[in-house]
Amino acid sequence: MQPNIQQLFMQQLKDNLPPNISLVDQLSDLLNISTDSAYRRIRNETQLTLEETQLLCSEFGLSLDALLNQVSHNITFHYEAIDEHQFNFKNYLETILADLEKISTFEEKEVIYIANDIPLFHLLQVPEIAAFKFFFWKKTILNFESAEGVSFGFDQRDEAIDELSRKIRSLYVKIPSIEVINAETIDSTLKQIEYYWESGYFEDPATAGFLCDKLGELVDHTRDLAVHGFKYIHGQKPVGREDTFKLYYNEVLHADNTILVKMDNACVTYVTSNGLNLMSTTSQRFFDSTYAWVKNLLSKCTLISGTSEKERNRVFRSYGEKIRQSKEKMQ
Repeated sequence: MQPNIQQLFMQQLKDNLPPNISLVDQLSDLLNISTDSAYRRIRNETQLTLEETQLLCSEFGLSLDALLNQVSHNITFHYEAIDEHQFNFKNYLETILADLEKISTFEEKEVIYIANDIPLFHLLQVPEIAAFKFFFWKKTILNFESAEGVSFGFDQRDEAIDELSRKIRSLYVKIPSIEVINAETIDSTLKQIEYYWESGYFEDPATAGFLCDKLGELVDHTRDLAVHGFKYIHGQKPVGREDTFKLYYNEVLHADNTILVKMDNACVTYVTSNGLNLMSTTSQRFFDSTYAWVKNLLSKCTLISGTSEKERNRVFRSYGEKIRQSKEKMQ
């Protein structure tokens, strides 16, 4: 590894550490070396071995390819697709929880979420909706063998999944975020409920109407978050720091599901693949380019949180009407 590359690598490691954690202590512990040896690596007096570099990349979630390609047009993403055995939904949620735990340790942090569908973090606010979505993804999108011939019922909920969901939800409400929704944000969930009702995939056909009611609860809660300007857990007392949740309505530009995360000097960009799987990169160049696009998008969106009562009511009234019409269709 050339000296300039090692210096850049060390800077990335430092940027990905919370301010209260020492890089030299981390290197000493992870590489099982003395403090002096760690300092020599930081000062570029001792070259990292390939094995040490691999270990550090794995521990910090960094890509050596991304570092080597930062002056080229190549950008490296981390990607692990959900499957039934090697990386199941429990593993998927554990990864999200670990990312949120890391984000929460930073002093300065912010999430920008451009949503085509209801964000997972909001689905988790209403466990019944989350349970249905998880089942739908397993059975219809991912074609899990364990879901073949099985109809949806609430007795199938997994306590391990529920516990992870609660932890994710509790962390996410504490992280400041800017989120963008559009007219179609709830449409796919409504269509999925209708599809299961028409196909006879509910153990009890009345589940369709019940899920519509629960989706209405989720929509109402999201509206309340926008009113307060901060996030809190559904069913609990509204408590939070004002102006830590900004909600925008996009009715101009088509946008893919994209999540930008800023943590002090570090950054991560997430994009979705196949609607659910996440690809992530720590490339500063990709983040900056995507951030510029997001800023342009926000300039053309309508802020519906805070004092924007008229626009907010219009948006959420339209969601409520869609839910009402869908429920009537399935009665």
